[in-house]
Amino acid sequence: MFDNSNKYLQFIGGFLALGFTLLQGIDWVFRKFEIDSFYFNLILIILFIFLIGSIVSFVIKANKEKVSTRKPKKISILKFTLNISLTVILIFVFLFFFRKINSTQKLLDEELPRIIQLYDKGKIFDVYNLTEKLHELNPNNEVIKSYYNKTRRYIKLKTNADGIKVSVKIKGDSLFRKIGLTPIDSISVPRISDSYLLKLEHKGVSYVEKGGFPYIHNYTLPDTEFKIPVKHKAFLGKEFNKMWLQGIQFNNIEILPFSISKFEVSNKEYQEFLDIGGYTNPKFWDFPIIIGGRSFDFKSTVKLFVGKYGKAGPANWSYGKYPSGLDNMPVTGISWFEAKAYAKYKNLDIPNVFQWLYASGTGFSGIYDSKVIDNSNFNSNQMREVTDARGSANGINNIAGNVKEWLHNPFGVKKIEYSILGGSYQEPSYYVKNYASLPPLDRSIGNGIRLVKNFTENQNNLNRTLVVPDFYRDITSEPDVSDDVFEVFKSQFDYKKTELNVSTQIANDFQSGYTLETFNLDTTYDSKEKLFGYIIYSNSYKDKYSPVIIVPSARGIVNKTVNELPDRLLSEFKYLIDEGYAIFHPIYFNTFSRERVIDTWLPNEGDEYKEMIVKWGQDYKRSIDYLQTRKDFKFQNLSYYGYSLGSRYANIFLAIDNRVKSAFIVVGGLRMQKSKKEIDEHYYLRRVKTPIFHIVGKLDATLGYEDVYLPWKKLVGTDRKDLKTLELDGFGHGIPKDTIVKYHKSWIEKYSME
Repeated sequence: MFDNSNKYLQFIGGFLALGFTLLQGIDWVFRKFEIDSFYFNLILIILFIFLIGSIVSFVIKANKEKVSTRKPKKISILKFTLNISLTVILIFVFLFFFRKINSTQKLLDEELPRIIQLYDKGKIFDVYNLTEKLHELNPNNEVIKSYYNKTRRYIKLKTNADGIKVSVKIKGDSLFRKIGLTPIDSISVPRISDSYLLKLEHKGVSYVEKGGFPYIHNYTLPDTEFKIPVKHKAFLGKEFNKMWLQGIQFNNIEILPFSISKFEVSNKEYQEFLDIGGYTNPKFWDFPIIIGGRSFDFKSTVKLFVGKYGKAGPANWSYGKYPSGLDNMPVTGISWFEAKAYAKYKNLDIPNVFQWLYASGTGFSGIYDSKVIDNSNFNSNQMREVTDARGSANGINNIAGNVKEWLHNPFGVKKIEYSILGGSYQEPSYYVKNYASLPPLDRSIGNGIRLVKNFTENQNNLNRTLVVPDFYRDITSEPDVSDDVFEVFKSQFDYKKTELNVSTQIANDFQSGYTLETFNLDTTYDSKEKLFGYIIYSNSYKDKYSPVIIVPSARGIVNKTVNELPDRLLSEFKYLIDEGYAIFHPIYFNTFSRERVIDTWLPNEGDEYKEMIVKWGQDYKRSIDYLQTRKDFKFQNLSYYGYSLGSRYANIFLAIDNRVKSAFIVVGGLRMQKSKKEIDEHYYLRRVKTPIFHIVGKLDATLGYEDVYLPWKKLVGTDRKDLKTLELDGFGHGIPKDTIVKYHKSWIEKYSME
């Protein structure tokens, strides 16, 4: 056979080149047009048969030539090896394409139904992982592409310098994935909260940033080389449109680069300050200073800072020494003045409120990692060593619990108290996000220090001196208005009954087995736009649908489009839709793509906020007017659903319209901020009669369990036999979906008619 090795080599080499190119082309065509793998296998078999037939033919022909010449030829070892190798390679090429096309088909046949099922169950992260490989193999498959896009969002990245190394670590990964060097426009991440970490490397320093809402990363990096203090974590400068404390929204914040100590200041470290004469050296103290009209000077103020036996030092020290064996415990029993003096001694600073919120990760939403709370030492009688990693968040030890930490910022109009955040070991766990302030002379056990270093000379002094506004309000002690006055308040939401002028449209490309209707109707107020919304129901349900009207969370104000809303509604409420319920979601004034007059959901005394509430309320009533005309719905079973902001607006909406038979609300309450009296929520809440099921988390610091929820519970007008509350330990503003699913349907059924 191999006597004609040159010819055989040419034949096999040519067949290999031609066959590989041909199979690559066929593979591309099959994947692009999604042709069944059976036909690809058929082509492979035909080519393989042709190859074997050609080899057999070549062998027969070679043997005939050998017999006719009868001259033995010397076989080259090199050519022999090449012939064998190319033959083996050719066989492996066939095997490669056979395995490739069939493994791809197997993935499609087995994984695609699984992807659909997981997505319907809300397992977004699992679908993200599965579609990553499938989309790579089948980029033109429309179903895969759809789920690929549904489970991804593109985060924006902007930096003040180019050439910065960027990596991303997706939840579940052990290593960071390299993205490239800035400038980078966007990065694909899973469409779930807290799903990724972003790492930026610049001038020998690595910064790891936790990803999250609003998914726009705009960073400022230091212009010059710098040294990070030992045991500190560096944070990039960043601009935030909004940051939150309980009851307070801050807008347009700029934070310059800084580092924060991973550990609270220990007794041993503070002892050094005392030993070098820190309490007798005026250069460490910012005196004289006037606070709330009172003048504080060095001599008369520092003499107040003594321990148990009249010697200088923290309140729980004796004779200028900390208790034996507590070297590594956090220093406590110190005032705001002492915290600042120690920071000055270390050539560092105490944080401002924005640095603390940024570093702790608590300033961006009401959802906080429950593991942090579970592992902290809240509600205990003992502090922990500063190096104890339990209760840490964002790489910062004991940011939750242990000792609360003094900050620069004064509180309230009088400015006689200063911010102190994080909660102490003696306090309830929801203090991790509760705002607190104390007089600067307060030396309670539980007061401690954490230090920061500012990397720019022109650190924003406004962030240090910003006054945290006084938002506290005891609503339960405020008097009610008369029923006659309330009727005047309520009449703001009335409107002249006119033709609805409804038009509806059914989507052709919605998910199989479900119908998506879009409705449009005239508004009750002067507007160039229509009131529109979505209705989603199952095609497999034959009876009339029981409608559930949805009032959205604050994301309705944050999001500027409705592009993703229908799919999200189906995913979120599938447990109801599959049971014969229709989800009815009007797009209210000032939400999503509708006209806007204000960009906040926090109550205020401005005209724009009042306009939003009144028009939103009229949209709510007008939508129910339309719903009442639908003969395919069991209108008598209409129920209300609201989460967060949607649950808060139930305070008003359930009082201005009594057509809702039951309400299911999650993490609601009464905001303490004042609005104009005629739209102040507590007047309306007192007159709500609708049966309500309300789920809250005791760790909720966005609304607040004690200050926001408990007043709601006391004032709501619903008869106590029709009021059900579920108060969850260990949860904050994020309530598990399983808990909602467990109770929602049965509550609606309890107040439904056949």
